[in-house]
Amino acid sequence: MSRPILLSGERLQKRYGGVIAVSDVSIQVGAGEILGLVGPNGAGKTTLIDVITGAQQLDGGELLLSGRVLSGPPSRRGRQGLARTFQYPQLAQELTVRESILLGRVARRLDSPLSLWLGLLRGLFMPVRADDEAAVERIARDTRIGGLQRRCGDLTLGDQRLVEVARALAQDPAVMILDEPFAGADATGVAGIGEAIRIVQRQGHGVILVDHNVDLVAAHADRIMMLDQGQVAFDGDPGECLKSEEMQRVYFGKRSHGR
Repeated sequence: MSRPILLSGERLQKRYGGVIAVSDVSIQVGAGEILGLVGPNGAGKTTLIDVITGAQQLDGGELLLSGRVLSGPPSRRGRQGLARTFQYPQLAQELTVRESILLGRVARRLDSPLSLWLGLLRGLFMPVRADDEAAVERIARDTRIGGLQRRCGDLTLGDQRLVEVARALAQDPAVMILDEPFAGADATGVAGIGEAIRIVQRQGHGVILVDHNVDLVAAHADRIMMLDQGQVAFDGDPGECLKSEEMQRVYFGKRSHGR
């Protein structure tokens, strides 16, 4: 049975002067689907994520989320249903783990960056809604995060990544984009991130999982898209991707006989 499409992009283009970073890429993520996005350094993975989330502007093509045109800055796209983590965690270092997860929880309810920060400040100085408190506790438990009163600035890189994943999960996103979430994570962190991915999947939402560890991506993904020089080199079953000629060519420079 085919999955309803949550995120779709057609003929996406991004240039930097004369350099084409993303060239005629089409992407789809279905409900409950985990799409692995892989490729060597410079393949265009981060640029593709940036244009999807609004961190950079498209030079061509169209994006739809749940059938609606996806446009505007990252904050607007977040309210439309996208959540993202970053290669280098972007957490307010003075906030506690609890406050950071709570920030994700309230983000979807507020319609501007100013109202978001005002809502957070009210949460710091006024009692937090019981359902928000319960959600933070549940998400922390599911992702195996302890010590909710620790400052984010005191966390290891692996723990910061895990908190950022928990914050994204708290947004209840239609599509969650995880950019290098496993880098620096220990076994507990990998398990927590894996559980966050499964939670999103069980909710019928979608995940785009980006990581340099292709084997780890293949272990979690339903489908893999491999980029090479800004173009799609492979899109299909993870097992087939690992043994494909495209994988050998893109990662190891090997070409099939006769070419």
